[in-house]
Amino acid sequence: MALLQKTVEQLDLQQLTVTEAYDTEPFPNASNLTVIDERLCPWTFDYRVSRRGRVLSGSHWQGFIRQNHVQVGDTVSIERNDGHCYRAPYKIEIIRNRRN
Repeated sequence: MALLQKTVEQLDLQQLTVTEAYDTEPFPNASNLTVIDERLCPWTFDYRVSRRGRVLSGSHWQGFIRQNHVQVGDTVSIERNDGHCYRAPYKIEIIRNRRN
């Protein structure tokens, strides 16, 4: 089950802002969030809580967007990583918008 799932908007290509409407469970209280993608590549995003919601940003976020060809309309999904052989506590998936 996804901890968050959000359709990417234009501003999310710079930094993903997760509002309460999308946030089903809070992430740990930390300044970084480490995830692993479908290719088993780890990413560590800057993570902070702002007045607008939770924000994922930083150079790894930009790299993730570029390397995975994320576009407006795609959906970002993050869930707990229950696999025992991966070092990241969360996994991230991009669900492609069929119009892209």
